[in-house]
Formats: sequence, C-alpha cells, structure tokens
Amino acid sequence: MKRENFSSKWGFILTAAGSAVGLGNIWRFPYLCGQYGGLSFILVYLLILLLICNPLMVAEISIGRTAKSNCIDSYRLIGEQTGMKHLGLWSFFGGWFSAFGVFLCLSFYFLVASWVLYYFLEAVSGKLMLISQNNLENEFQSLTQNFTIQYSSGLIFLLATAVVVIGGVRKGIEKTGLYLMPVLFLIFILLSVRALTLNGAEKGIDFLLTIDKTHLGFTADGFRWTPLFKTFTAALGQAFISLSLGFGILLVYGSYFSPRENLFKSVRSIEFFDTMAALLSAIIIIPAIFSAGMSAESGPGLTFISLPLVFQQLNGGHFWALAFYLLLMLATVTSTVSLFEMPTNLFIDKLKVSRFTAALLVMLISGLGFTAVTASFSGLLDWKIFGRDLFTFADWLASTYTATIVSLTMALFVGYKAMKPIIHNIRRSAHVSSGFTRYFLVTLRYIAPLGLGLLLIMAVFN
Repeated sequence: MKRENFSSKWGFILTAAGSAVGLGNIWRFPYLCGQYGGLSFILVYLLILLLICNPLMVAEISIGRTAKSNCIDSYRLIGEQTGMKHLGLWSFFGGWFSAFGVFLCLSFYFLVASWVLYYFLEAVSGKLMLISQNNLENEFQSLTQNFTIQYSSGLIFLLATAVVVIGGVRKGIEKTGLYLMPVLFLIFILLSVRALTLNGAEKGIDFLLTIDKTHLGFTADGFRWTPLFKTFTAALGQAFISLSLGFGILLVYGSYFSPRENLFKSVRSIEFFDTMAALLSAIIIIPAIFSAGMSAESGPGLTFISLPLVFQQLNGGHFWALAFYLLLMLATVTSTVSLFEMPTNLFIDKLKVSRFTAALLVMLISGLGFTAVTASFSGLLDWKIFGRDLFTFADWLASTYTATIVSLTMALFVGYKAMKPIIHNIRRSAHVSSGFTRYFLVTLRYIAPLGLGLLLIMAVFN
C-alpha cells in the first residue's frame, strides 16, 4: 500500500502545530504560569524548549522521515541499517509504549472535549451569562457527575475526529490543519487585544513580566533546590504535553514529510506557533483574571469556573465567551485528530487494512476506553486504580510516565545508536554544521536523559 504524504511544507507545519496547540496550551499553560511565578515559569519553559525539546523534536520527526514507517517498525528499520542489537526492546519502549500512551490519552481526552462542547453550547445559547457566581462551581461539578451529557458530547467529538482521519492525510488531516489554524490564531489575537484593554489588566501583565525568584530557588532563607526542581519539572512536563513529544505523533507526521523540505526551518516554525499560542493564552487569561479581582493560582478550574465569571463582567461578554470556547473547541479538534492518526497509521501498516477499517478499529478501542473513563469519573461505576478514578489514572500514567519513557528511549536511541542515519536524513534538505552535530549529540546523550530522569524521579516521589 502506497504511503500517503503531506502535499506541502506548510501542510506539515500547520498540522504538526495543530497537534501542539491544544488544550495543553490554552488551559494548562496559563494556570501553571499562575502557580509558578509568571515570568519565572515562562523563562524556564523557554530554556527547556531550546536545550531539550528542540533536539528531541528534530530527532522524533527524523526517525519517522528516515524509516517512513509506523512508531513501532521505525526503530527496527533504522536499527537494521546500523546492525543494532536488541531491536525488540527499542521498539517496545519507543513504539508500543507510545501507542499505549496515545490510547490512554484518547480515553480521557474525549471526556475533556465533552466539557468544551458543553460550555461552547452554553455560550451560544447565552445560558453561561446567566449563571450566578455562587453556582458556577456547582454547574461544573454537576456536569462532571452527569454521565449522559459527557458521554453524548464526547461521542460527537469522537465521530467528528474519525471522519477527518478517514478522509486521509491530504484531504482530511492536512486540510483540517490548513483551514483551522489560521482561524484559531485570529481568535487568539482578537481575545488577546480585548484582554489587554480590560480595566486592571495591567496587574496581570505585571505578573507575567515579573520574575518571582522564590520559584527559581532564591528564598529568604537562601538558595533551595526544591522550588527550582518543582518549576523545572512543571515546565518540562508542560513542554512535552504542549509539543506532543513522546507520543509518536511527530514520528508519524515525519513519515509523511518530504525529505526534500528543510527540517530545521519546519521545526522552528512549529515551535514558534506553539510558543505563541502558549504565550497568547497566558495574555488572554491572566490579565482577565486579575481584572476580575481573582487569583491567577486557581488551577485547572480557571477555564470552566473562573473565566465564565470574567465574561459575565465584560461589555459584550456573550461574544467573548463564544469566541473563547470556540477557540478551545478548534484546538481540541486539531489535537484529537493527531492523537487518532497515530494508531490509525499503526493499524494500516501492521494489519494491512484500509484507512477506513483502521480508523474504525481505533474508534472502537478509544470509544471503549472513553466509556470506561466517563463512567468512572462521573461516579456511574466505582472503578478505581490505586485509589484514582480512571480519568485521573489515565491522565497521570500517560503524561507522567509513558511520554517520558518514550522520549528517554528516543533520546538514547538517536544519541547512542542511530546518529549516523538520522544526521544523513537531515542533511538531505539542510546544512548540518559540526557545531549542531555536537549540540545534538550532547543533548540527546546527556542533557535530555538527565532532565527526563529528574522528571521521572519527581513523579515517583510525588
């Protein structure tokens, strides 16, 4: 079966950026900024992007572009070129783990998508503007306990995602990225301008532009490593979630990417769009929260509890609420499509079936996971693992462990075993200096494994 490809460089860039610009940027980045000191968190985040994530992103896309295969067979195919041993272990931790992590994400992502759709429809109807301040938290709690609403709303997203993926790489996935990303950034800009013109917004801007040294370890009692480690691990985890690293998504998209296109420029473009989305999200949400006299450390409830109150206090709040939840919905679609495509690609290659059949299999498996997670989270069924409901467990396992282990495997694989074919693939479309090769090698052999190891250690102790 002939492998599909993106029709253009921008098709690849916007599709990969769409995977990155998801809920992780729009609701997670702002509340982490609030919890870890504004500019302190942003600077650590940007440093991690430069030193760790950029080489890892180049590596993951290059693995896919070199092997032109799925997340599991790519490690084997490259390993066979270099006479590598223990190929089964590399494929297991780099490929099977990423597939497992993606199915975990799909099982709970459609639940979060159901909340986004619910609040978007509440904004469309105008009901969101009529809920009293005291009842906003009760409204969200009632939603999370209602199996029927969450399940039906999530199924709508699941079916819509499957339809896009069944359309193929060019006609479905690429077109979705090309059409939705410009609209998404237009809404970002409109909301950012409105947020900056709010009364009291300057307090939020000051917060985002002020370094809180305590989160960098400089406390009144002298320097302490613990606050810095917490900021570092939070920023590293956010960077991986934001850029879709360690889930095999970029590997699969890399397998659709032409070897004639400059990989460095494409990666820089993806990182630019991702970083702009994260910063614009903070500019939209943090000043709005300060303007309403609320705390920026409200946590995940910012999106579904705190922000509706902000919209109620704005002139034209109905329009801005509609724009914001439309933004969330578009970002959710671009993310679910990327998550869905990864195992679809795997089934097409491994089972030798059509894209339609592969997508139906993914829909069935992720649908079963989504059903179990929703039933557990809503309280319909008392299913728990290690004392956690299935939503919390799947989120914890996928974001904390599987993505980190896959990324660590990928760094060691390229850094120690597959540097020659990867650099050769990159050189087909771009000049690779000796300085970059050393930086690439040092990062993948030492810096990235150290950072990822710290993340795993912190996760275990937490």
